[in-house]
Amino acid sequence: MKFTELTDEEYQSYINLGEESAFFQMLENKKNRQLDDQEVRLLGVKDDSGSVIAACLFTLKSTGLGKYFYYSNRGPVLDYHNHDLVRFYLKGLNQYLKKNNCSYVKLDPNWIYKKYDKDVNEKTDYPEQDVLIQILEDEGYIHQGFTRGYSKTSQARWMSVLDVSPFKNDKELVKSFDSQRKRNIKKAQKYGVKVRFLDVDELDIFMKLYLDTSERQGFFTHPDPLKYFTHFKMTYGDKVLIPLAYLELDKYIDGLNTELNDLSGRYQQMDAKENKNDKTINKMKELEKQISKHEADVLEAEDIRKKEGNTLNLASGIYFDTPYELVYNSGASTTEYPQFVGPYMMHLEMMKYCMEHDIARYNFYGVSGDFSEDGEDYGVYRFKRGFNAEIEELAGDFVKVVSPIQYNVYKAKSKLNQMIKK
Repeated sequence: MKFTELTDEEYQSYINLGEESAFFQMLENKKNRQLDDQEVRLLGVKDDSGSVIAACLFTLKSTGLGKYFYYSNRGPVLDYHNHDLVRFYLKGLNQYLKKNNCSYVKLDPNWIYKKYDKDVNEKTDYPEQDVLIQILEDEGYIHQGFTRGYSKTSQARWMSVLDVSPFKNDKELVKSFDSQRKRNIKKAQKYGVKVRFLDVDELDIFMKLYLDTSERQGFFTHPDPLKYFTHFKMTYGDKVLIPLAYLELDKYIDGLNTELNDLSGRYQQMDAKENKNDKTINKMKELEKQISKHEADVLEAEDIRKKEGNTLNLASGIYFDTPYELVYNSGASTTEYPQFVGPYMMHLEMMKYCMEHDIARYNFYGVSGDFSEDGEDYGVYRFKRGFNAEIEELAGDFVKVVSPIQYNVYKAKSKLNQMIKK
């Protein structure tokens, strides 16, 4: 085996094999990072026949004194059950970093440490991967801990993932959801909620919903989110999907009026009868309630149309289509019109996308890891749980200092700068 820098073509061919690679490790992220003037290295391992059997995308950040911080976001990508390969990669990486001006390095591998069912009961058919942590520590890496919660400096360590592969069609899939998910999907379908994909020049539609959602939920956002997501769409192309769930109010109102006319016609037929028994009278009372409800719905929809126009945007998301999974990276929905349950139709359509493209894993992405009712995102966990999504706990972050003197100088300067800013 040989540790080496990889060409773009070599790297792309390996990642396309789908070896549990996260979207940050796709070659497209090299172009994305370079748009922000960041230096990128593609480092891998080839076997004796010259085939790539491990790969990793590193981003470099200057720490001064001619040294760099090397960061691998969700790498390296390899068969982590092959512990000899893991060791070989880390040893080869260490030699490379010493020769290539590394101050310190951080790995955030996409390696599953434990698996849990939807109720967070540990799965016994997947043993915890303590040996991986031991290998990293043997190579001088310091594990940053089994963290919970969200951080501005680390990726989410807990994933919520649904396996759609057992289902033949979307009807079977929906049957597996809990009652609330089924009920809200049925509502969205009845309302006529549709889903289409946004192009890069329509990102302002997503951003309006996204900023509304971030303000409502108080989650961390990039300093320039429009630039951040635009760069992703520009560099990843059709591998970034931006679905939009929306409602055409003209058609919705027409449907309501058609139903209203039908209800009114049935009521008039019953009312025209000279002799009305108790059953008929009860049916008429029920129809009166339905008519009143539909009239109120029509008035509400007409008011919304006057305010918003014909197209009502309800929910949107940023998805990454990787060789390994479909990842729901960021989501957004309207605050004003939750009654139309747009996110449910969006998720159903994207799950159908997985089934149509033979993608087994629908990754809802991060949860905090605090699954108690007091947890900061308990509602988010419950939402994802309702689709029968299970929980995967990743190994976490690992940091290794390669050049201690330069690293200590860098840390001292950083601490001083923070004190000056205060």
